[in-house]
Amino acid sequence: MKKARLVFGIALLVYLSYPPFVLADCSDAYSSADNAYSYARSGNNSDDLDDVHYYARKTMYAAEEAMSAAEICGCDNARSYAEDAYDHARKAYRSDDFEEATYYMRKAKSAADDAMSAAQICGN
Repeated sequence: MKKARLVFGIALLVYLSYPPFVLADCSDAYSSADNAYSYARSGNNSDDLDDVHYYARKTMYAAEEAMSAAEICGCDNARSYAEDAYDHARKAYRSDDFEEATYYMRKAKSAADDAMSAAQICGN
């Protein structure tokens, strides 16, 4: 009985010492950011503006999911980078110039990579 109380007391102390967001699992944020990265890479490697637009839209959706998941797990840096990825992908999607669109997809890819790294740090 005393041993169970001691274990419970230690667990309670650990929980109170570390807010829940520190103990949060950010694997969903990482996974969504990884998807955004893959789509942005595909868009950056495309040689047709319609394909760039297609991948830009997919990048935007994945970045939105990463933003939401990062917010849930309390990882502000991952959320911020995912938001940057979304903004760059949106600029690519709205661009009618192929060179400009691929430039923004390159920036979206970099921001998504940063979101993955931040989510991984938050998840540890």
